[in-house]
Amino acid sequence: METPITRKKFIQLMALTGASALAPSALAATAVTPGLQWARLRFLSEGADDRNWTVHPHGDLNLIDHINLHSNLKILKKFNAPKIQNLEQMTQYPFLFMHSESAPELDDTARANLREYMLRGGFLFAEDCVIGYGTKGHNKLNDHFFTTMFDELRRVLPEAKLETVPLDHPLFHAFHRLNDWPHMQGAPHGPWSLTLRGRMLALLSPSDLHCGWANGVKWFGAEKADAAFKMATNIYIHAMTQNA
Repeated sequence: METPITRKKFIQLMALTGASALAPSALAATAVTPGLQWARLRFLSEGADDRNWTVHPHGDLNLIDHINLHSNLKILKKFNAPKIQNLEQMTQYPFLFMHSESAPELDDTARANLREYMLRGGFLFAEDCVIGYGTKGHNKLNDHFFTTMFDELRRVLPEAKLETVPLDHPLFHAFHRLNDWPHMQGAPHGPWSLTLRGRMLALLSPSDLHCGWANGVKWFGAEKADAAFKMATNIYIHAMTQNA
């Protein structure tokens, strides 16, 4: 069984091989050890729904293909699902994707685990799936996940800064160079980062990039789908290589 690689170990390997988050050509040309794994966080949504976090899992696998194709990072094509109630499971993965159509229901254990996970060096990418069929009706501006997680992140880490991500942030050129934040659908709140002592701990998005990975060409057109993949690649690489 492949042992998941930690963010610290990944940074060490990048330093040894000379690759840099700000040098895509170096990263694309440098072989990185296997052990990178993708994980989507498992949690309860409103009404104690234990299935909503699973929406369109093939989108995650499509993103893995994109990252592996366009760089020499080799993320295992496997869907891991650590539970938010189990800190030991969460801390096996330096990057967690959190996604659903409806609002999360977090209890004190879930909040404490999220806090500890991020303080230990983990990164959370939380994104609103926005449509919410079967929960809030066919509302294409659904932002129930986003607004709930906005409040939860402030509650989980009140000492951290929750602020909009400016266009000159390294996130926009961590690997691909992008001039704007891709927006697939939903209320256009823009991306928000949770930062503490210079490190981005979490990124909160209302824009449903994930649907761009899942079936973006059909739903939004090739250009927007491509931007969704590129932005997600940047998020992953920035999260894994930031040194703070």
